[in-house]
Amino acid sequence: MLKNKKVKIGIIGCGAIGEGLALFIAKELKEKTSLYALADMNPEAAIALRKKIAIKPRVYRIDKLIDGVDLIIEAASVKAADYILKKAIPKGKPVIILSVGALIKNLSILTQARNKGVNIYVPSGAICGADGLGALSLGGIKSLTLTTSKPPKGLVGADYLKKKRINLNKLKTTQTVFKGSVKDAVKCFPKNINVAATLLLASSFKKVKVIIKADPRLKRNVHSIRIEAKEAKINIEVENMPSRLNPKTSALAILSTQYLLRKLFSSFKIGS
Repeated sequence: MLKNKKVKIGIIGCGAIGEGLALFIAKELKEKTSLYALADMNPEAAIALRKKIAIKPRVYRIDKLIDGVDLIIEAASVKAADYILKKAIPKGKPVIILSVGALIKNLSILTQARNKGVNIYVPSGAICGADGLGALSLGGIKSLTLTTSKPPKGLVGADYLKKKRINLNKLKTTQTVFKGSVKDAVKCFPKNINVAATLLLASSFKKVKVIIKADPRLKRNVHSIRIEAKEAKINIEVENMPSRLNPKTSALAILSTQYLLRKLFSSFKIGS
C-alpha cells in the first residue's frame, strides 16, 4: 500500500469521528495521501463535511468509494462495517475498522482477509495499553476483565435494557446492568462495546469478562481493565474526555485513529 504514489483514502461515515479523521488527513498527511472520497448513509452529512475540506473529496455511494480508493476507513456502524468488509476483502482493499464489534460477530472475516493478504487495521480506540496486551498474548494470560462505567444517559435506549426492563432514567446509585462475554456484550450493547471487542482481538484471549455499569455520578465514560498473566499484572483506567465535535464520542478514539494513520504513513514507528 505504501508506494511512491499518493494513497487514495476513502472515509465511510461522516459523523464526529469521520470529520476528525478527514480534517487530519487533509492537513497532516497531504504529502503522502489524498482524501479521495466520502460516503455516508445520509448523503447530506458527506456533503456538509466536504465543504470543510480545502481540496474537495468526491461524495460517493459506499460501493463506488470501495472501488475507487486504496485504503478505506470505516467510521459508521457495526452494520456498515460488516458490509464494507464483505465488499472490500475480495477486492484486496485494506480497511481501518472503528466499529470493532463487526469483527467479533463474524471472526471468519479475519481468516478471509488473511487468505487474501488483506490488512485490517484496528485502532486502540478509547483505551490505552493495547500494545502491552498484544505482547502478553504471546505469553500466558490467566484472566482479563473490562469494567465499563457510563453515565446512565450513555446506555439509555439499548434494546437489552428494554428487554430486561431496566430503567436508568431516575437512577440514584451505581447499577451493574451487564456481566458476560464479549460476544454477548456486542449483541446486547452494539453501540457501547468497541473497547471489549478491541481487547479480545489484541489479546487473543477468548475468556474476556465484561462488566457494564451505569453510574449517575459520572459525567464521562470510564474503562477499567485488569489483566493477570504469568509475565505481568496490569491495571489500566481510562477516563475519556468527550470530543468537541460530538460529546457522545471519545476524543481518544479519534486521536488513536489519527495516530494509527500517522504510523502507517511514517518511516519512524515505535513498537512496529
